[in-house]
Amino acid sequence: MEMTMHLSRTAKGQEEIFNHGHTLRPKQRQILFSLGNGISFAELRSKLPNCAELESMVSELLQSGFIQPLRDMAAGTGKPVVAPAAPAAPGFAAPMNSALADCHSYVLDFMSALVGTKSPAYRQMSEVLDIDGFNAVLPMCRRVVAAVASPHQAAEMEAEVARRLGR
Repeated sequence: MEMTMHLSRTAKGQEEIFNHGHTLRPKQRQILFSLGNGISFAELRSKLPNCAELESMVSELLQSGFIQPLRDMAAGTGKPVVAPAAPAAPGFAAPMNSALADCHSYVLDFMSALVGTKSPAYRQMSEVLDIDGFNAVLPMCRRVVAAVASPHQAAEMEAEVARRLGR
């Protein structure tokens, strides 16, 4: 398999994760979770270094229609074209500084990809207006990501938030 091939979940893959279809083996579900909004096969391999059957499982997921190769790549960047995030709620910009707004968007995007937008944790995070609210809801988001996806991905989210906030 080409290491530069970018992969993303299909609607069928989203359904498997978010509507608890559980028709796949746990390792295949982990691959679906790891894909997020789209990553290259090389990035997937680095996320799952101990998965000896990665290439064959990715091929199975491709053939079964759970994932697809991304064809729409941003010109010259090698990054997938992703739809812009939903606009912030009215009154959002004033109390939030740009670093916090960036973290807020990151957490919402991360959660959307892994647990969906119907999660109560996603809803509560989407209603956050300031740093106190963000800090209050973030632990719940971490627990939800750990439960639905994996503790590793929850730690990854938390580490990225800390990095973006300079903690």
